[in-house]
Amino acid sequence: MAKLPELPLKIIGTVKNEMKEPGGRQGIQQIVSEVVLDESLSGSLDSITEYTDLTILYWAHIDRHPGEKPNKIHPHNQESNPAVGIFATRSSDRPNRILMCSAKILEAKGHILKVAGLDAIDGSPVIDIKPYNARHDSRPDAKMPPWS
Repeated sequence: MAKLPELPLKIIGTVKNEMKEPGGRQGIQQIVSEVVLDESLSGSLDSITEYTDLTILYWAHIDRHPGEKPNKIHPHNQESNPAVGIFATRSSDRPNRILMCSAKILEAKGHILKVAGLDAIDGSPVIDIKPYNARHDSRPDAKMPPWS
């Protein structure tokens, strides 16, 4: 197989919140975060509050397990769960540490977006923001394994 090219990404902003370490999702819905966009993106949040929710893509900038990434892991770091392929999980231990989370919009002013429920830690670089669209983003018949 030919060598795959690298893909440059532009960081559009940074997450500011009280979460300083990667961890579980316990209580995440109560955490309020600010997504501080680059000032050159002022105006890009106009009309975003017409939605209630967003999907935020961000970079897991703290690498808890530096070095080569495993192809299989035990979900939630629990040995009682079966070892599964990394792409069958939402773990940050992946070849590219791009993560995504849906969050509730609280406020948008200028280049600052305030949200609840974002599982990114303080300082996480934001790659993109997309409005959550229930018609396109929800799959009511989606199946999930019991460990999920």
